[in-house]
Amino acid sequence: MDLDHFAGLLSAQLRRPAVPVEQQLSTLKRLNFHFSPDLETHFQAHPESYEDPAYLTLLCRLAQDAPDQVLVTVPESPTPEIMYRELLKGLCALTGGSYSLSGGDLAPISGGNRILTFSLNGAACGYEAQDLGGWLDMGLLTHLNRLLSQREEKRRFLTVEDIRLPGQLVFFRSPQWAQFFAAATSLDAKEA
Repeated sequence: MDLDHFAGLLSAQLRRPAVPVEQQLSTLKRLNFHFSPDLETHFQAHPESYEDPAYLTLLCRLAQDAPDQVLVTVPESPTPEIMYRELLKGLCALTGGSYSLSGGDLAPISGGNRILTFSLNGAACGYEAQDLGGWLDMGLLTHLNRLLSQREEKRRFLTVEDIRLPGQLVFFRSPQWAQFFAAATSLDAKEA
């Protein structure tokens, strides 16, 4: 990505207008997100905390209460030896039990990379992860999407990146859903 393209993306992200909480909740419900009554009451009682940046802070808060709907990745970890285990655990919750993901052990290999071993529904899998120290190699999501495609799964891990997020928002939905999400929220959800 060249600097001009990056500057354009950054500018567009920072210019998104604030959106009233009621409108955000209504939009997200139409996109099949579910909110507990207590969480809805919380959003309505503190609208100033959730209206700008629109949808991002609300979805980050939803991830804390409903990990089966949205995950917020934290790309840097003070404990790199368990960061992939934690990511796989979060991704498993996101599938709502449709898939079992476990493992997440790393072993060094030549070339400065590491092999990540894990299981997907009991089948042994591996991913050659870049050794980024305490940073996650998020290419793992692309690898998982390839494995899901081989199993003829229609849903994929979709990500939203924004300068105002600590990491990424991750959803387990169809690519068609991503188009509706982008049109409704002005957030670009892409297949990882």
